[in-house]
Amino acid sequence: MDDVKKIIYGVILGFLGVLLVWGSIVYVSACGFSFSCRKAATAVERTPVPTLIPATLPVPDRNVSAASGFNKCQVTAEKLIGAWVSSGYSDTATFTFTDNKGQDCQATFKDVQPLFLEGNLWYPGASSCSTCHNSDVANASANMDLSSYQGMLMGALRNPPTAKGQDIFGGGNWLQSKLHDMLFVQKLMPLGRPPSVPPEGPTIFAGTPVQGAAGGTPVAAVPTPSAGGEQVARPSNPGGPGDAVNLTGDPTAGAQVFQSNCVACHGPQGKQGVTNPGSTDGSVPQLNPIDPTLVNTDFKTFAYNLDLFIQHGSTPEGSGPAISMPAWGDKGDLTQQQIADVIAYVISLNK
Repeated sequence: MDDVKKIIYGVILGFLGVLLVWGSIVYVSACGFSFSCRKAATAVERTPVPTLIPATLPVPDRNVSAASGFNKCQVTAEKLIGAWVSSGYSDTATFTFTDNKGQDCQATFKDVQPLFLEGNLWYPGASSCSTCHNSDVANASANMDLSSYQGMLMGALRNPPTAKGQDIFGGGNWLQSKLHDMLFVQKLMPLGRPPSVPPEGPTIFAGTPVQGAAGGTPVAAVPTPSAGGEQVARPSNPGGPGDAVNLTGDPTAGAQVFQSNCVACHGPQGKQGVTNPGSTDGSVPQLNPIDPTLVNTDFKTFAYNLDLFIQHGSTPEGSGPAISMPAWGDKGDLTQQQIADVIAYVISLNK
């Protein structure tokens, strides 16, 4: 009987001993040899608070208008593209326009290009023009590339793709251009344009107001339709104004340049152009008096109109004109000062 009790007590004590050993092992593995049991707690990364550095920026001027941070003009797509095309559609030169609020603004091609490259611009869900008219000219719609400035200059219906196609800018005559016809007459682009889009296209923020007396860079004036509503005459060759419009011309020196380079076609003092077989007019245009759409009471605008022809040249309308206006500026046959002098001379003939 005593032996049985010993066995029972031995088993109970052994079991309690096992429990004690097992509990000790669990505690040590979880908490280590510490009664605080920090080992079981979740580690917290603590970053010391840095010493604050005194602010050295200037105190904001509360009198500055909030609009100064967003100094953009608000203009319709038709007015913006039209002003750019009418100014000679240069990729670098600045052109001016009047925005929807009646203020004079200035812009460059960079302000115009988003109208061809950005989706959702013409209307919500609209694809960009360059989606269909892209650099893959062989497969692009109308074989036309609107994704780059050079692609635009190459025109439409290019066959083969390396060839120059149909001019889409109308030689600078916006209302007669293919671009105006497609976008604002036929309203075929962007594809699927809904009736809710205004006739003049979307209104966007582009360009900046022209600074007047407060300063700013002078900008060549953009020609507007004549008093009779006619579009200002433009050369067939594209390009913007040259540096001559920013120079002071000497009409006396210009008379000498005219005599050496221009009189053979336009006649003495520009009074009578020589015959030009194959042209619609049948003769070289006279410069005295000159095409009335080129004349402007603002000297800068008048000079701008003449400069485009002298800088880039022009081919008259007709089946095959024998004489074309040379690109005196582009070819470097006349310096910019000589061009400024000739412009001053021609203007003096039309006072």
